[in-house]
Amino acid sequence: MSMLTPLGRGGGLSFRRRRRWPRVLAVLIVIALIGSAGVAAWWWFTQRDEKSATANPGGTCVTPTPTVAKKLPRPQDVRVAVFNGTDEVGLASSTAEALRQRGFDVVDVGDTRKPVGRGTAQVRYSPDALASAVVLASFFPNSHLFANDKSPGKTVHVWLGPNFDAVVASARANTKDVTPPPGEPKCGNQKAKKK
Repeated sequence: MSMLTPLGRGGGLSFRRRRRWPRVLAVLIVIALIGSAGVAAWWWFTQRDEKSATANPGGTCVTPTPTVAKKLPRPQDVRVAVFNGTDEVGLASSTAEALRQRGFDVVDVGDTRKPVGRGTAQVRYSPDALASAVVLASFFPNSHLFANDKSPGKTVHVWLGPNFDAVVASARANTKDVTPPPGEPKCGNQKAKKK
């Protein structure tokens, strides 16, 4: 070092600052990769559990087919409530009268709380009144049966829809044309949950 060299600028004594950003960038990339791997693993495990739960919520599931008794009740033995689900005035009353003429025991007539969107009629029944519902539905061609635990006892409800035309004219309708809806699926662990 010569005497003419200004202080702090000596050739061998100068210190160069090292750049630290490559190390910081490398650490940030590693953290991002570890975080992404953790999120991907969490998503994979949660999605797999949800898919297996929806595909088979309780092991083996069986959908029972409702069986209708071979000897069906006579119309006189079927209690019916008739409800108008359309905007046609007096439809429930005229239908109730037609059912009475065919022997049914009509116990209630009125309007549904909400309109029936489509179809001829909806026949709603409690599960223990399936045979009565089949007899009633046979007088409403193309009607749909709905098992409903909230239906009161043995009374079968018929909700008239916009495509309803008339009750079958004969006093005996063909019950073979009526197909009961499938029952609720029953899975293996449902019994265990109830215990």
